[in-house]
Amino acid sequence: MPSSLSTDIAHTEVTDHRILRRPEVAPQLLQPIPEVGKPRLVPFPASEKTDARDEALAWESVVESGMTTAEPMAEQALRTALRTSPEDPAVLSALGYIAQRQGATESAQALYQKALAIDPTLVDAATNLAVIDAKVGHLQEAVKLWQGAFERAPYRSGIGMNLAKTFCETKQYNAARDYVLRVLEFNPDLSSAKELLNRLNSSSPSCQ
Repeated sequence: MPSSLSTDIAHTEVTDHRILRRPEVAPQLLQPIPEVGKPRLVPFPASEKTDARDEALAWESVVESGMTTAEPMAEQALRTALRTSPEDPAVLSALGYIAQRQGATESAQALYQKALAIDPTLVDAATNLAVIDAKVGHLQEAVKLWQGAFERAPYRSGIGMNLAKTFCETKQYNAARDYVLRVLEFNPDLSSAKELLNRLNSSSPSCQ
């Protein structure tokens, strides 16, 4: 199994400049509450009415941005939203992400699979499920998921690098080179991609 895969969940996808994952979620401002030391969400523009689903997804985005202290609030909000809409693929995927962060791999896997059964186009669910598959040695399943996700989101450098590293580790150097070049089309300054390309172009290709 490739030893240097990007997990591609939250801010740990270091090779990818993150973009908003769900543009349909209303923008949120984060403000600290000094008295209790917990974050809170403030709707923008200001409104007295909040949508439970959007609030839950906003909390998950806050966790994804690196504020791990918001994880309990995100999980609670997502579970509340899921009770209202148990077939909502975005909520299922977001809850899968939280479970994956907590190390609950089987729960995360089940949530991602259910989300993808409802909406096969979900990039994050496919990407994160592929990480789980790769870690247990199911590389064919992981590659298939990553390839589909990368076709839909070629700007996601972390996905392309996972594919390049996987093909490199299995000595499919031409395929690895193709994915690195694709990554560099969208992210030409990515040092890890340029370094891997140099190694692949050497007379004795290597992955490390």
